[in-house]
Amino acid sequence: MTTFVRSVNVGSRTASGVQMVSYVARSLIAVFAATVALAQVQAPTEFDNASVSLNTANDRIVTIDVGPGAKFAARGYTLVLLMQRAYRVMDWNVSGGPDWIRTDRFDVSANAIIEGNLTEEQLRPMLQKLLAERFKLRLHPSSKEMAGYALLVSKSGPKLKPASDGAEHPDTFRMNSAGLSGQGTRMEDLARYVGGKLGLVAMDMTGLKGVYDVKVDWSSQQDQFTDGFGGVDRDAWRRVVLMALENQLGLKLNPQTITVPMLVIDSVEKVLKN
Repeated sequence: MTTFVRSVNVGSRTASGVQMVSYVARSLIAVFAATVALAQVQAPTEFDNASVSLNTANDRIVTIDVGPGAKFAARGYTLVLLMQRAYRVMDWNVSGGPDWIRTDRFDVSANAIIEGNLTEEQLRPMLQKLLAERFKLRLHPSSKEMAGYALLVSKSGPKLKPASDGAEHPDTFRMNSAGLSGQGTRMEDLARYVGGKLGLVAMDMTGLKGVYDVKVDWSSQQDQFTDGFGGVDRDAWRRVVLMALENQLGLKLNPQTITVPMLVIDSVEKVLKN
């Protein structure tokens, strides 16, 4: 696999700072390289049967279901949305490819031969394999530096509750003007979810590797960012959310230059029928 080296001028730094950023970049690229290698070289576990078809319905219905049992189904999903689930990335982590990967919608129905309910750990390599086969998706890992936010542990320490069943449940995450909640949430996903809702690029740098049940309530502060007619002052909402995260979860989103892992699409083909 080709080794990718970032080349970005981010201004002057101390020697130790350059070494730290370089170390983080190499670590992130190594993780992505391992993920891509697993998907495209080692041929990971695959679905027993699967169908993928172009969704031509003129509606806005978008759904995804993992389980019950060994079933996986997605309706009205773009290829980039499927990649987000397969590789645990956001839209801004994906570069290259034609415009249709973000506009055309697809339906996926698949089954695996496993015992019990399909887990996220089992789903990801299966979905990676499916995208590589049906969309002829070929990609490689890279990275770039940009202004963003780092999710860190505040000085007071984390105030997190380990997940009740120790498993990931990404579809349970909810965030609105009243608060946020999620069961079986990893910190890297929390950073992505919250950042995405706030319109920010955010990366986890907490060092916390567990899976947690999270709940933050800012309903009593809604008058600080709403106008009473459903309008939201986005900057004010961000301030409320950031303060609530620190006070209730012991976490903070700190503005700084971050190294963002990227998936670069080398080639892809549109699925027109199963």
